[in-house]
Amino acid sequence: MFVKRSLWAALGSAALFSSTCRATEAASGDSDALTLTPRAAAVSPSAPADGANKPVGTRPLMLDDAATEKPNIHGFASVTFGTAYVTPRGLVVENAGLVVQPVVGIVVPIGDVSFVKNLAVITGIWNSINTAQDDPNVGAWNEMDFFFSLAGGVGPGLTATLTYGGWNFPQSTTNKPDTEHNIDLKIAYADKWFGEDFSVNPYVDLFWAVAGSSTVVQGATGQTGYVELGIVPTFKLKGVGDLPPILVTVPTYFSVGPSEYWGGDSNFGVLSVGLNLSLPLNFIPGRYGSWHFDVGAQYYNFLNGTLLDSGTILSGNTERNFVRGYVGVGMSF
Repeated sequence: MFVKRSLWAALGSAALFSSTCRATEAASGDSDALTLTPRAAAVSPSAPADGANKPVGTRPLMLDDAATEKPNIHGFASVTFGTAYVTPRGLVVENAGLVVQPVVGIVVPIGDVSFVKNLAVITGIWNSINTAQDDPNVGAWNEMDFFFSLAGGVGPGLTATLTYGGWNFPQSTTNKPDTEHNIDLKIAYADKWFGEDFSVNPYVDLFWAVAGSSTVVQGATGQTGYVELGIVPTFKLKGVGDLPPILVTVPTYFSVGPSEYWGGDSNFGVLSVGLNLSLPLNFIPGRYGSWHFDVGAQYYNFLNGTLLDSGTILSGNTERNFVRGYVGVGMSF
């Protein structure tokens, strides 16, 4: 249920993909960066030749024939430790214990295809683990989601990301949801309205539930959806002392859709505002990827009464105003 946000944050939306791109850019000029290109071994001029016709210091033939192109497949991984599990739709799934949510994936750049620039394939797996869940078969394991995305530029500053998600629920409870199949199309704009140091990053996300159980418990089961409208203001804070700059993001959005999606008589879903601080972990050598530490909080106002009731069914939460805190660590290469 949560992978849509994790994709761009860790597979959210665009944040995860952009962090991967930042790691790639950083690695391109770093002698410590990951590469499969073989390095030439130093050969002493005084060392004897291995063969009669091989002069001292000559590169091995296998290295002469090796491809010099660097690998063009990138990866990412992150894990967050949160006080609760709240989906982007505003459903409070878990509100007790420690919620651990790891995600891992790969990014395969394809290149320009017709009018789409820098097309890339992004795929991976996200999980949610709750220490307060004590399932007789799977223990704390609450959810496992698979995602597959196509992302590329469709205009100046515009990025489109089409994602399929298959959300699975391994717990053995009688009322556990069926696998939920969903697609969403996110159009994001990387603005420069206020210069290079501050951006608003508006976006629209069109979510469609294809089949399976309702993604909000009491809503329609498939063939319905909603729209998410949001911004992700982003800027950097100057580091203190020898610390690198801190990347600050303020993810803000609200959702609206047909009442049958939510299961009640209201069209509004949730209003949410967050604050995330991301600190690069530059002391980790670049050959191990680009690492970062995150800390933040997300506020939710459940505008929809049925949505609030659905969260009560799952987690016992009855508060219309809700805050989730978290810390996390991630890497990309």
